[in-house]
Amino acid sequence: MTETGTSPTADASTGGLVPAARAESSTYAAPAPNAPAAASPPAREYAESRFRLSQVSRDERGVRVTMQLGPWLDGPDGLATIGSLGVLVDSAIGMEVYDARPENSHSVTAELSVDVVTPPPWSGGLLTASAELLGRDPAGGTARCEVRDGDGRLVVVGIGRCRFVSIPGTAAGYLDGAPAMLPPAAHHSLLAALTRADAGDETIAGPGRDGAVGRFLLPANPAFENGGGTVHGGVLFCTAELATEALADPAVPERTTAIRVNYLRPADLRTEVTATAELVHRGRTVSLYRVTTAGPSGKPATLSTITRERGTPAS
Repeated sequence: MTETGTSPTADASTGGLVPAARAESSTYAAPAPNAPAAASPPAREYAESRFRLSQVSRDERGVRVTMQLGPWLDGPDGLATIGSLGVLVDSAIGMEVYDARPENSHSVTAELSVDVVTPPPWSGGLLTASAELLGRDPAGGTARCEVRDGDGRLVVVGIGRCRFVSIPGTAAGYLDGAPAMLPPAAHHSLLAALTRADAGDETIAGPGRDGAVGRFLLPANPAFENGGGTVHGGVLFCTAELATEALADPAVPERTTAIRVNYLRPADLRTEVTATAELVHRGRTVSLYRVTTAGPSGKPATLSTITRERGTPAS
C-alpha cells in the first residue's frame, strides 16, 4: 500500500507491517453511518504472505507474529537462510514501534540487526517472533525481538530502530481500501518466493560472482510493496545476505551469525534492486562482508555488514 499524504524520509526505508494488522489500529476512524460502500481493491500478494507470516497479535509483553517453516526459506544450499527471517523480524519490530508512534504519524525502519543463536535447521512447523518496546523519544523508537522455534529454542535476537514520520492532517481513513492478501503459491525455494507471480515456472537467478564482488539481482516485484509504496525492508535484508553466497569459499563452509542493516533511502518498487557484496576480511574462523543494495541510479538503499562463521575445510 502507498502512504497517504506522506513520503518516506531520505534517511530511512519504510518498515514492513502486516497489512491486516495495520488496518485494525484504533487510529483509523470507522466509516460514517449510511456511507456508500467503497469498492474493495483486488486481492494481491505481500511480502508477509510470501513468507507465510500470521497476522500480528499482542500480549502483555508486546507484539507476536509467527512464520511457517518450509522450502520458501531455503537458500542455494538447501537450508533455511538467516536473511529469510528479515520480513518476520522487521514486521514484529516495526509494528511494536508503530503502536507507540505519536498521533498523526507513521514509522519507518532506520536500522535493523539480527544475531544468530541457533542456526538452521529449526524444529517444529512455526517460528514465533516476540517484540517489545525498549524506549521511544520524539524522533523514533527502539524495539527488541526474539524468534523461537517449535521447541522453544532461541533462534535469533533482533534490535530495530524506527523513525517517526509525520502525516499531515488527520490519520482517519489512512488505510481505507487496503487490498486483501492472496494466498502464496507453492514456492519450492527462497528464489521461487522472490520471483514475480507472472514469471510462470521461471525462477530468478541465484547469486553470482563478478570478479571480486558478489551480486544478486532482485527484479521489480509488486508483491514486495510495504506501507510506503517502496520495497519492504525485510526483503532488502534477505537480498543482502543472498549476495554474500557468491563470495563464499567452496572449500570451507560458512554460516551467517550476524546481519546489521542501515536503511539509507527507499528502494523504488518499480525497478530492479541489485545487492553487491564485498569481502572485507576473511580469517581462519570468521568472514566479514559489506553489502549495498541499490536501484538503477546506483544510490544505495541499504548498507549491511554481514558476519559469517567459517567451518572445517572440506577434505
